This record gives sequence, C-alpha cells and structure tokens, in this order.
Amino acid sequence: MKRMEGKLFMVSKKLQLVTKALLFSTVLSIPLLNNEEVKAEHLNLNSQSKYPSFQNQKITDNAEDFKEDKEKAKEWGEVKEKEWKLTATEKRKINDFLNDTNKIKTNYKEITFSMAGSFEDELKDLKEIDKMFDKANLSSSIITYKNVEPATIGFNKSLTEGNTINSDVMAQFKEQFLGKDIKFDSYLDTHLTVQQVSSKERVILKVTVPSGKGSTTPTKAGVILDGNEHKMLIDNGYVLHVDKVSKVVKRGLECLQVEGTLKKSLDFKNDISAKAHSWGMKNYEEWAANLTDSQRKALDGYARQDYKKINDYLRNQGGSGNEQLDAQIKNISETLNNKPIPENITVYRWCGMPEFGYQISEPLPALKDFEWEFLNTIKEDKGYISTSLSSERLAAFGSRKIILRLQIPKGSKGAYLSAIGGFANEKEILLDKDSKYHINKITEVVIKGIKRYVVDATLLTN
Repeated sequence: MKRMEGKLFMVSKKLQLVTKALLFSTVLSIPLLNNEEVKAEHLNLNSQSKYPSFQNQKITDNAEDFKEDKEKAKEWGEVKEKEWKLTATEKRKINDFLNDTNKIKTNYKEITFSMAGSFEDELKDLKEIDKMFDKANLSSSIITYKNVEPATIGFNKSLTEGNTINSDVMAQFKEQFLGKDIKFDSYLDTHLTVQQVSSKERVILKVTVPSGKGSTTPTKAGVILDGNEHKMLIDNGYVLHVDKVSKVVKRGLECLQVEGTLKKSLDFKNDISAKAHSWGMKNYEEWAANLTDSQRKALDGYARQDYKKINDYLRNQGGSGNEQLDAQIKNISETLNNKPIPENITVYRWCGMPEFGYQISEPLPALKDFEWEFLNTIKEDKGYISTSLSSERLAAFGSRKIILRLQIPKGSKGAYLSAIGGFANEKEILLDKDSKYHINKITEVVIKGIKRYVVDATLLTN
C-alpha cells in the first residue's frame, strides 16, 4: 500500500510540474502592437523596443524553424500552399512577380510614388495580387529567411571589409535597426530555409511570420511554389520589428543576422484598390457627426486655407497671443484627441525642401550628407502635420523632393480629416500639433527620371 501511495504521490508531483510549465509558457506569449504575437523565446530581452499596453493577450502556436532542413520545409510547404486557395492563373501571376517577368518587382518603388495614369498595366497586375492576399490566412507561424544587401533595407554604409564585418559599422547598424521597424518597399518574399550567402548579400533576415491564430485579422502571407522551391510571399502591409542583431559566420564570411517579427501596419500605398477612403469613413464617420459647430468650423477652416496661418503661427510665432487662432487651435486639438488612430497605419507626406531646413529651390544634397543630418534623429513639428493614406503623387505637389513615409502606431493623436466632407480625394490623416517622429532610414527613388528621397520614420507616442 505504501509503495502504491508513493507512486501516486510521484504522479501527482509530475502533474503539478507539467501544469506549472504550461502556465509559464502561457505567460511568455507576448502580443505586439497590432495584437499579433510572438513567443518570448524569439525576443531579445536586451533590445531597445518599447511596447505600449499589452492588450488581448492570447496563447499562440510555436513558430516552425526548418533552418537547413529542405525536405521538411518542402513537406510543410506542400501542405500550406493549399491553404492559399489560388487558381492556376493567379499562381502564374505571382510567379511572374517573383521572377520579375514584367519588371514590376524592380519598379515597385517608383510605381508606388507615381501619378495616376502612369504604369497602368503594372497597377492592374498589382491590384490583382492585392486581391489574392485577401484569400491568404496562414494557419501556422513560421520562421523564414532572406539574404539581402545592406542598402536593400536602407543601410547605406559599407558594412564589410573582405570577409569580415567592420565592428564600428556594425555598431551603427545596430543603432539604426535594433528595436526599430523596417519598412519594405514591396511585397516581401522569403525562403523557408537558410540560404547560402554571397559576398554582397551579407545581411540575413530571419523573419518570424505569425499565424492568424489569436488575432482579429488573418495574416496576409501565403506559400507559393516558385520553380522547385516553396516560398513565402508577404503583403506590403507589414513592417519587420527587429528584436536582435548578431554577427554570424557562414562559409567563412562574417554576416549580420537580423531577427525580427512581422508587425501589421496597414498600408494602402497608392490606393489602387480604392479602399483608403472607406477605411477612413468606417472609423471616423461617427467622429465627424459628433463634432460641435465650433469644432467643425475650426477643422473646415484649417482644411481650406487656415492651415497656412495656423501652422506659421505655431511654427514661427511662438503659438500664443492671438486669441482667435488660440481658440481655433484649441478646437482642432480637442477633436484630434477625441478618437485616436484605431490601428497601426502607414501614411505619406510629400515635403518641400524648407521642411528639412533647405531653401525651396535647393537641389537634394548627397544622400550621405542628408543621412548625416537626419538619420536616427527625432524631428518635432510645432504645427499640425497633414498626411495622406495614399502615396500617389498629385499635381499639387509640384517638384517636392522628399517623401515622408510615416508609421503611425495605434492610439496616436490624429483623425481622418476627409470625414468632415469635401476632401475625399486627399484621404487626409491630420496629426496633432507638437508631434515627434524618429527617422529610421533614408533611401532614394527615381520617378520619371527625377531623384527623390524617401524618409521612413515612426511617430512617437510619448
């Protein structure tokens, strides 16, 4: 009897240990800004990232990591490809994109920032691919890989010296990317296994693609067979949050491995699917209907002509002492605080040279000089910042040479100004005065033969 009691006691203890382990693993499931989640073992706890309030915490699946096991990756890919219920024609369309058959992949960045009427055939294809992503709903989290040149992600310095990584430059790389978000210019295609490095592609992106489990929205990423290899294709409405940067050696070459997790940031790009205004009205129609007469008058005046004198007053005249403008500013800011931005979104602003301290007629400085002045800095605007849900270049932008592509976190102070009526084509998100943003990277784009700079930044919420 005592021996039996002893055995029962041991079984009881084992059950307690298993229960504790399960509870502990549940606690280590940490949601990201958009309520997507990543297991704690995939986070670098020493990274500089700052997460706002943790909401809607849910248990997630463990991310598969096939590393160099191509056979298991193939088996997994064959199963997951079927989840993305594409027709044969749709698969060919995606394969054409991956293989750059129509140069859409090469020209994607220029297409994104071009005027309406340009690249009509390419936009038609992109619209179809965007629609295909509505079918995607990844059911299992997966760690994927992609080797890139440093400039591909916006690191414009020489990273390597032969087979080695320059330690000083590595420190600059970490300063730029660790704990930050990387915005990609196109759909992101990644591999299910580790790839062999080349002398040029010495940055290894190790990308955790979270499944749609435990999320209010599906993950717009799908598996596609490209030639003999299954690849992951990810919608452009995500950024890569960098959790860890480390030096690794592959075939005698030192490389930088960048580990991170995809985070949703809704991006309408040039709004080829005409969904931006609908999103704005869905989220801000009620907000607009509840404005007081004085608030509506203040916003309407700002949207028409008053933005010039209001922003000049705030930026150049101290922002106090004029009772009429003070009252209008008070009304505007109150409305922008009434309904914060409901989810992570990407917005755009075409900037003139004076916004960055240059004369209006000055040419763009060399990229390295512009970077030296602004990269990794925090820019504050005493005035209101008008942005658009669309990246499309409008005729009114004239010869503006700098494009601000801004990540706005959920909960930021702002509103869809076009909801008040009369400005639907502008698709404007107005951000509150005294906004600050951190400049993450600066890259070049050539549009119809004219060079411009794309400044990628993240709005700061505190």
